[in-house]
Amino acid sequence: MPSIAMDGAGNIAIGYSKVNDATMLYPSIYYATRAADDPLGTLQTEALHIAGAGNQSSNSSRWGDYSSMELDPADDCTFWYTTEYIQTTGSAPWQTRVGAFQVPGCNEFIFSDGFESGDVSSWSNSGDRR
Repeated sequence: MPSIAMDGAGNIAIGYSKVNDATMLYPSIYYATRAADDPLGTLQTEALHIAGAGNQSSNSSRWGDYSSMELDPADDCTFWYTTEYIQTTGSAPWQTRVGAFQVPGCNEFIFSDGFESGDVSSWSNSGDRR
């Protein structure tokens, strides 16, 4: 079950679990991003958040339904992602992992003037870097 979100700069992040019996890739957590100016329909190279080290031996027919990609309201740039992975083989050994990351370039500039009033016609780029 993937989860996706978009930051204030228009960058997208998608998080998901990945497994492959043929290559002995245990249930692991990955994410990929798309910068706002990347070509449509593309993602940047996926990144491993945490590697799993075992399999679930029971037949529970459920996996990944606790996946969530959220944006930090404090900066509108930090993605927080949580989902399941497996550390050791067992009947229900799954663990939950929470991680945070940003797409480079988000909120490089601070916008000022009129934000509080809602008058966006007076917004200007002050050039101040965060």
